[in-house]
Parts: sequence; structure tokens; C-alpha cells
Amino acid sequence: MSDPALKEGLVPGRSCGTCTVCCYALPIDTPELNKLPGVVCRNCTGRGCAIYDARPTVCQGFYCGWRMLPQLDEEWRPDRSGVLVTPQNENIPAEFELREGIEFLIIGGEDAIRRPGFVETICTFVRRRVATFVAIPGPEGYFPARVILNTDQMVDAAAKGDRARALSLLLSLLEQAKDHEFQPAVLVHGPSR
Repeated sequence: MSDPALKEGLVPGRSCGTCTVCCYALPIDTPELNKLPGVVCRNCTGRGCAIYDARPTVCQGFYCGWRMLPQLDEEWRPDRSGVLVTPQNENIPAEFELREGIEFLIIGGEDAIRRPGFVETICTFVRRRVATFVAIPGPEGYFPARVILNTDQMVDAAAKGDRARALSLLLSLLEQAKDHEFQPAVLVHGPSR
């Protein structure tokens, strides 16, 4: 059963609908279910989960940022925006008082970064001193490239409301990811068969 406290934090009226981005983009590594990043879950129909009512605990307890953050409008649903927003509580650098961060997994390439509201949202989190990460998916079975955006350059661009500079920095990261040496995903519980 999913955590009732987590469900209370959901935006009223929002549901996954036919979005299945988390069913393929994310790795799952539990005894109950395991799959590599970029691999479609064996229970995914392409329009939902074939075993939704009996889905694994890890899936019952997962909600993307679009389901939890009211400031993200309907166009931020991952299958529409090309961006999977996830809360992060691991590997938050020590200088951040808030021990929770946010990650933007860019599945829609440059179009996702250029879409209205994306740069402004990134800048809002950076200005608020939230550890803000961007991740670029690797090939199927590889972990994404992940970088923190709270650099001096991005902090300065966000503070000045310099959208053009922030966009340029984000597009540069996307370009750099093309040469990134992606790491193969190694799962403790092994990949699904």
C-alpha cells in the first residue's frame, strides 16, 4: 500500500492518465521488481500499468514532481513536456540547508529545454537554494548523466532573471552530454528477464 502521507501531498485532480514515462525512464531495483533505465517495464501497456491495482510497492509509493508540485501546470505532465521531475534526497551537497532537492530528467531533448516555463522554473528553484539537478538519459541500460545546476554561473543568471543566459547554460549541458561516458546500470537485484 502506498504511503498515505505522501498521497496527501498530491495535487488534487491530477492523475497519471496515459503517461508511462516513469515506467521506462527510471531504473527499479527491488526484490519485487527490477529493470534497467530506458527499458520498458514488463507490466507497462504503453498507456498504463497492466497490474495497476496490484503493482509493486515501489510503484505504489512513487509520484513524479508533476503530481506533487502545484506550480507545474498541465503541460508539465512528463509525456507532454519531455521532462520527468523527481524529488531527490540523496547526494545533496552539504552546503544546502534544505536536504531535499529536485531533478529534471530531460527525455525530450532540446525542445523540452526550450519549452515555455522550463528555464523560469529551473531559475526559481536555483534562486530558492534548492539543490537542482538536470539529468540526460543515456542509452538503454545506462544511468543518465547528472549535474547540479547550482553553479556560480546559473545562480548569477537566476538572480538577475537572465533567461537567455540560463537557457544557453542548459543547452550547453545538453550538448556536453553527447560526449558523456555513460555508466552501465548495475542493479543489486539484477535486471528483469
